[in-house]
Amino acid sequence: MARKFYFFIWLSLTVLLLLCPALDILPLGFGIPELFSTDLLWTGSWTYEENMINRGDIRLRVHKPALTLRAQVTDKRPAPPWDGFDQGNTAFSGGLYHNTTGSRILWGILDEGGLQARIKNVWNRGMPFTEQHRSVISDLMTEPSSTKEPGAYLWLGSPWMKVPWIGPVRGFSSIRLDAENQAAFDGGFEARLMKKSSLGMEGYYTRNHLPPKNPSVWFSEAPPLPERDSEVLAGTIFFTHPVFAAAADIAWSQTFAYGKDLYGNLAFRIGDRPWRLSLAADAAGSRYVGSDGGATGAGFRAAARLERRGKRSSLFRVSSTVRTAGIGDRFYRGSALFYYHFPTAPAKSVHLFWPSRVSLTLNRDASDPEKTADSIDTLAGFRLWKIPLVFQGGLEGIYTGKYEYEFESAKISADASYTLKFLQFGTKLGYKIKKSGESQVETNASITARGKWGRFTVKTGTADFPKDWDLSVSWRTQL
Repeated sequence: MARKFYFFIWLSLTVLLLLCPALDILPLGFGIPELFSTDLLWTGSWTYEENMINRGDIRLRVHKPALTLRAQVTDKRPAPPWDGFDQGNTAFSGGLYHNTTGSRILWGILDEGGLQARIKNVWNRGMPFTEQHRSVISDLMTEPSSTKEPGAYLWLGSPWMKVPWIGPVRGFSSIRLDAENQAAFDGGFEARLMKKSSLGMEGYYTRNHLPPKNPSVWFSEAPPLPERDSEVLAGTIFFTHPVFAAAADIAWSQTFAYGKDLYGNLAFRIGDRPWRLSLAADAAGSRYVGSDGGATGAGFRAAARLERRGKRSSLFRVSSTVRTAGIGDRFYRGSALFYYHFPTAPAKSVHLFWPSRVSLTLNRDASDPEKTADSIDTLAGFRLWKIPLVFQGGLEGIYTGKYEYEFESAKISADASYTLKFLQFGTKLGYKIKKSGESQVETNASITARGKWGRFTVKTGTADFPKDWDLSVSWRTQL
């Protein structure tokens, strides 16, 4: 397996470098400062009696060839000096990027993006509005993972080429190999039809070998399944313009001993500024299996979002999402959001009080008709003198029928912060009461030092005052 990875990386690197002369990226200077620059990023956190997480990321940029060589190390382990510090998880990753076209060759634990991510774990992701429709592209994962295995990835994009009667056009393709050498292929093109509009099409295919699956409980609807193959074929099309945008995905899966099924989504956007209306819907069959080999289950969702963007970053937003077990079935889950971000204060504002934002969120889960769970969450933020304040409140209850509601819990909290030169002080105080009469007091305090070098934060608090105190430290340094 290692030999196949090395051959893949060697072949990808060769292809990428052979494209360099055609893209006019040969070096033109000889001064070292003109050719090279480096970026060093070190981030991490430590939580008392929990974990220490570190990430080191170094990039060597070659300006004239527009190449970036990147190396990354992520590490997660029980926090020292307690037992188990040697039982950690360390991952090494690296990549070579061509900055002009976005082409890249990567090896390591990868984050998925674009179509490949949208057809995976579909119900655990947000609604696929037009803004979420991006081309397939992966990058190095920035958080440690104990469940994912490293893989190899090659993404090649062509320069923009002018085509008569159409305009500038570029193509792209990618291949990804996981730790078991299972491949995923992708390819497509994008065309700029006019100065402010574009049209794109893309296709994706993968075939995975899935391990055996046994029900976790005796009485389960999911049957035991043997080792089996699963393949996914998907495509997308999107069109964008300041006045109108549309996008759609369709994915077909076939899994041995499980069946065939489809997943699809459709999204529209009307207008942009100041008013924007976004609509989206998606649906999956009961036998649809995502690109990761997981069965998502049947379902249908629909959502709408209305926004108005004003001066000085003001934003008004109303959105709603509903879900059913299938097209034509009753809605059993839904949410609604009302949000307004006030215009930011003028640079030399002398107002003692200035509002920041307000929001109201309503949620309902009626998957069990005899116990419908409802929740209300509110937020109000404002600035009092030089102190930003945020107040939040929530209420949860269960509707049992015949207009009878049962109280479950209520909570309220307040956040405040103050900045003194390069130091920022923050504090939070919250109170929660449950149906049983049990109450909890949450509190924390933090101090952050910021500068051109980065930031360093120390935070202490408890979710159940006055016991179970936690201490954490986080840092970010960039040179």
